[in-house]
Amino acid sequence: MKYSNSFSTHGALFKNHTSNSTKSRFLVIMGICFLTFVFISCGGNGNSTGPDPEPDPDPDRNVSFSQDISPILQSSCATSGCHDSGTQESGVNLSSYDDVINSVGNQYGESIVNTGNPDESPLVDKIEPDPQEGQRMPYQRDPLSQANIDSIRAWIADGAPDN
Repeated sequence: MKYSNSFSTHGALFKNHTSNSTKSRFLVIMGICFLTFVFISCGGNGNSTGPDPEPDPDPDRNVSFSQDISPILQSSCATSGCHDSGTQESGVNLSSYDDVINSVGNQYGESIVNTGNPDESPLVDKIEPDPQEGQRMPYQRDPLSQANIDSIRAWIADGAPDN
């Protein structure tokens, strides 16, 4: 009888050990999954327009309207109900190069692009924090990434070429 009680006690210990081992493995796996989720979800900068573009391999190249600026404006600004050709909110149409260059904003009363001078361009003022007039653009959406703002500034500083 003593032997079977020992065996029962030993069996119970083995069963508890197996149960604790299974629980430990489960907790470790859950912890790894949780940390993986946290690292993945913390990636990026919170910008709804997508991740920042990779740094330009040639920082001395001129920014292209068609390759760099137009995609930014089309995805964030020239959308239905905002600064597209149909709406032209506040007198601003950002649908094409000619539209951008010829737009005169109602709030500023001047061309939104002051070629060669991004610091005096209403377009730049509106996409940076605390604009002189009205709300920061894009309105009620995530702001443009700093890389996109820097591209717009560089394009205007280069004379806002149609390239």
